[in-house]
Amino acid sequence: MSRALVLALSWGLCAFAASAAPVSSPAPDTNVPAVQRLSQSLATSVRALPAEAPVALYLSGGSAELRRAVGSVLAGRLAALGLAPTVVDAPSAEAAEGVARAQGARTLVRLTLDVEAGALRARGDALGTWVNFWSGRSPTRPAKPSGALVESVDADAEVLALASQGVPATAPVSTPGSPKGVRLLGAILVRMEQPLAALAAGDLDGDGRDEIAVMTEEDVSVYAADGRLLARRELSALPFASAPTREPFGALAVLAGPPRLAAWSTRRAHGEVLVLDKGRGTLRPVSTLDSAPFGPVERGSFVPGQTSFQAEVRFADGKSMALPAPFTTVSLASPRMLFVHPDGTASLYARAGAPPSRLVGMGAGSALGDLNGDGIPELLTTSALLQPSPDVLRVHSLNAEDPVAHEPLWQGSLPTGRALFVVVADLDGDERNEVVVGLTKPDGTGELFLLRQGAP
Repeated sequence: MSRALVLALSWGLCAFAASAAPVSSPAPDTNVPAVQRLSQSLATSVRALPAEAPVALYLSGGSAELRRAVGSVLAGRLAALGLAPTVVDAPSAEAAEGVARAQGARTLVRLTLDVEAGALRARGDALGTWVNFWSGRSPTRPAKPSGALVESVDADAEVLALASQGVPATAPVSTPGSPKGVRLLGAILVRMEQPLAALAAGDLDGDGRDEIAVMTEEDVSVYAADGRLLARRELSALPFASAPTREPFGALAVLAGPPRLAAWSTRRAHGEVLVLDKGRGTLRPVSTLDSAPFGPVERGSFVPGQTSFQAEVRFADGKSMALPAPFTTVSLASPRMLFVHPDGTASLYARAGAPPSRLVGMGAGSALGDLNGDGIPELLTTSALLQPSPDVLRVHSLNAEDPVAHEPLWQGSLPTGRALFVVVADLDGDERNEVVVGLTKPDGTGELFLLRQGAP
């Protein structure tokens, strides 16, 4: 099955279901932070054991900041239930029992925290710490409280910020010739009422932090690192294209000096150059576009009626470069250029005019970006399957001649849906890049999934 048909079927199924889509909104329960939601669930489970006061809490896993945040909030929840909690410090879960007993606790709750596949999870147990030493050679503990504790909630941007604390701006020095490691933690950032047509990121207001730009069939929106909507531009004022695609598709690129956003949907006869006004919450059009924007100066053309671009890239100096075939995805990390073709292959150029390397097994959600701070971009790609379950993001080193033929530096499962867009950006201005994945959900909605550098 051709790559173009894969995209057409995927977007077509989503468009069919889009009429029942919910209103665009941030990740679920954003008004209640994930740490609060998890702590509430845990407190309810501990109370139901029933736990005997005083209760000691021992937390492991995740970053120290995430453990402290969950420990503090959970202790507050348990205190409100009259369980007189304390957080104990011990070198291991086994050693925590003795520490808790010495502090007079009657119940010990041991939890391991992790951020996995977009969820904040807590796993562990609860046990009574009082031991009947008069029962003979084998001391016995009370039958209650005891039980397993397993709770999970959707992670949010706050959780990722806590989980990434303590990670250096650049990875530790590796042995000569070996790539530096990558570890990513993810959370749902924004849910949208429609599937995405294009995705880009860049500094649109000159503050040193990148924003996220999203195109759908109806509008172009800009979001901050925490998922807040900064501005939106409706596309309804633009004339319809003479040969529109059935599925949402388009091109977005951030232009420099001054920062602007170039956007063109295949549903419209021309594109626009937009300026972000954060104070007024608007995207103001300043000029029109007659070519598809790939980057600050790179331009191209759509294949009429198809969700792909013609096999040519034009540059500001008037020169052009012919590609082996039309493509659905373009990612630029100067001087490198990546183009993913409809059949799941890709052309990777070390620089404009150089012969390309041919890659196979590439998903439409592919990008170039430096994630480990070594100054060399990595190759990110998703599954080339039509309906992967689940879709997987892989990060490969470009040090190898055929990057995808080697084991990835990192790979992880994504939430349910088809990952058709990936961009790399510095959303916090901390010189550590994040990854934003644009997902098309089975119900016809869209979703932005944010991945940050995780704590080791």
